[in-house]
Amino acid sequence: MKIYLPKELLKEISDLLNAEGVRFEVTDETSSLVVEGKDIAEIVEVEVNLLETEVPVLLEAGFETGLRAFRLPSGTAFLLTDAAGNFVRLARPPRGWER
Repeated sequence: MKIYLPKELLKEISDLLNAEGVRFEVTDETSSLVVEGKDIAEIVEVEVNLLETEVPVLLEAGFETGLRAFRLPSGTAFLLTDAAGNFVRLARPPRGWER
């Protein structure tokens, strides 16, 4: 799958994926996020080997619709994206949440 990640988060997410043993590749594809004619962020495309899962009810927020969840192998965190693959947030449910 492809996710689109702000460049300033690339190191944090890369370190997490490496620690989890997840295969990923940062591609050469980049773009800029422009607001009111100004570049506010550089976006990088990352191909990552994670399976999609249902978004746990615990992680659903009222204002976010169309979320997609990708569970990390340890089961302690989820990468959440929108329907187009844009990174929304990294979610870490509290210990024992799955019971």
